[in-house]
Amino acid sequence: MMSLKKFLCGALAASMIFSATVFAAPEDSANAKLAKIEVDTYGAEQSGALLDRISRLEKSYSGENTSGNMNSRIDAIYGALYNNDVEPSLMAKINALEWNVNHEVQSGGMDKRLAALENQILGKVSEGTFNERIRALAKESFGDEVLPIVQVPIPMNTLIKIATTVPVGSKDFKVGDPIPIKVVEDVFVDGTLVFANGLPGEGSVVDVRRAKNIFSNGKIETDFHTLKSIDGQDIKIYAGVESIDAMNANSMGRGLSLLGQTFSGKNKELEEVLVRGKNIDLPAGVELYVQIKSPVVIYGVKVSEGNTPTTGLSPEEMTATPPVTPPAVIPTPSTEPTPPAEDPMPLTEPEPTPPPAEDPMPSTEPTPPAPAENPDIDPRPDEGKTLEGYDGEIIEIIDED
Repeated sequence: MMSLKKFLCGALAASMIFSATVFAAPEDSANAKLAKIEVDTYGAEQSGALLDRISRLEKSYSGENTSGNMNSRIDAIYGALYNNDVEPSLMAKINALEWNVNHEVQSGGMDKRLAALENQILGKVSEGTFNERIRALAKESFGDEVLPIVQVPIPMNTLIKIATTVPVGSKDFKVGDPIPIKVVEDVFVDGTLVFANGLPGEGSVVDVRRAKNIFSNGKIETDFHTLKSIDGQDIKIYAGVESIDAMNANSMGRGLSLLGQTFSGKNKELEEVLVRGKNIDLPAGVELYVQIKSPVVIYGVKVSEGNTPTTGLSPEEMTATPPVTPPAVIPTPSTEPTPPAEDPMPLTEPEPTPPPAEDPMPSTEPTPPAPAENPDIDPRPDEGKTLEGYDGEIIEIIDED
């Protein structure tokens, strides 16, 4: 009987696990897609009947409700917001707009981000579909309704500088806890922006050890695995050899401590973190490098003279060249007036005037010999000079020393 009971209990447990696996909603299910769309559209998942939620999204994206089953309607909205197969997605377009205006990509829902751009550029919030509003903003920002977005391949191991957005500590965190991150420096490939300042990403804690005594330091190890590109794709990242070398070269001790790495050098920040017998307690904003796990093709923003910031180097060089040319032209007119000036010189009246002018000049020349009366100091002319370049009493002081 005992063996039969054990068999039945095992079978029941296996069936429960199987049922949970079968009926658990996968990440690509209609409900999961709808929740993701709402978070990136309104900033949070919405409540209410599914059909009402879908209808509201359709009005914002296409301007009208479509026919078809629930899954196909959700897929259509999902494709417009994220899909980059045929053309750049709406997510890619709004990211490009924000970067062109503020050189930083914002977080939050599509509706609030568009409203903020419209207030900043147009002075008011516009009506219409998201596509219509984006085209109007592109016209004002880039000068054309078609954004300069092109496909570009990103090589494997491309370095990206990121930073944590929350405090991280070995005392409170546990394995599996997420760690949100963001890009802190723009990344360009062949003159095309592929990762923009402000784009979000995520990591997670893979190992943590709390400090127990003076012989046991706290430790935390994280895995930064996903980062958004400028077109909204989820790009796989990791901290490899290139990342660790870059952090060592830039003395990023705190970033290395998040990876469970030891910094091979002197770093006060790292000493503050890894005190013997203490837990790791890091504030938000710890910077580190990650790298692309495998090559990927994305839509990036083509940077040219038309959409580069006013502080770019090329405009400054352009403004620097004109001032150089006028000085070269000035000497030529200056030589021309001199010959006509010689014509009045032959006159008898101007000739007597220069001789009297020459007489006072020799009178002023005797004055310089007076300071030159100290010939003994000639071998060391630099010692007796003040900051203004004149000789003074400091000469005597220095000679005495």
